Amino acid sequence: MEKDNGKRKKTVKSASAGVGAGIICGLLGAGGGAVLVPLLRDWIGLDAKRAMATSVFCVAPLCAVSAAMYAASGKLPWNTAWPYALGGLIGGVIAGFLFAKTAPGWLRRSFGVLLLLGVVRQFFQWETGLAFDGVLPSAAAGAGTGVLSGFGLGGGVLLLIWMTAFGGLEQHAAQGSNLLYFPPCAIGSMVGHIKNKQIVWREGLWCIGAGLPAAFLGAFLATRLDAAPLRIGFGILTALIGLREVFFRKKEPVQDQ
Repeated sequence: MEKDNGKRKKTVKSASAGVGAGIICGLLGAGGGAVLVPLLRDWIGLDAKRAMATSVFCVAPLCAVSAAMYAASGKLPWNTAWPYALGGLIGGVIAGFLFAKTAPGWLRRSFGVLLLLGVVRQFFQWETGLAFDGVLPSAAAGAGTGVLSGFGLGGGVLLLIWMTAFGGLEQHAAQGSNLLYFPPCAIGSMVGHIKNKQIVWREGLWCIGAGLPAAFLGAFLATRLDAAPLRIGFGILTALIGLREVFFRKKEPVQDQ
């Protein structure tokens, strides 16, 4: 009986985590994984690496559904989005093979610092005088952040900042492009994650099942909102994630083998 209750609690938690990740993914175009990893790790009790790999597995379909909604509303610029997706695929493949050999702790702290720097750019919107909006720079940016995304570290958050700061995309277009970038990145990294048996399938499937309608709702709302509140909401989310990863980290739970 106690074991059954424990499973039910995990199921409810997994579904709730999926709903939260889905809404944020669809509404803000990024951050689903950056939110889901802490929930899988600290709330549901997965160890760090399994939480990261399971998050990649979960967020891919949430991004795909959200991207479809953005495309249907004309908010997804295919001509500028595909190089990021190609780079994401390459970065994801690299991440999948490096993941098992990489300690997540220092990566998460470095990621948090980069996020906080990105927040400054997001809120103050100064003119950099720099533009990297060609195919090769876009693919390179997708590959670099794709490694982080493949690790489950929320590289899409950094990529969205890059798109608006240097890629010449307005908020809606950047969010749509970012949603398109993640599924190929996840597919690339999943080869390594499955081989290394890092994905926790039961919790992941519950996250996906509950998160898909939430992602659809979030994307529906995003395509009908002005860019300004989306930019502010994304900036606040990024700041909270960055502060948490740098300053407020709990001891990692240990997953039973």
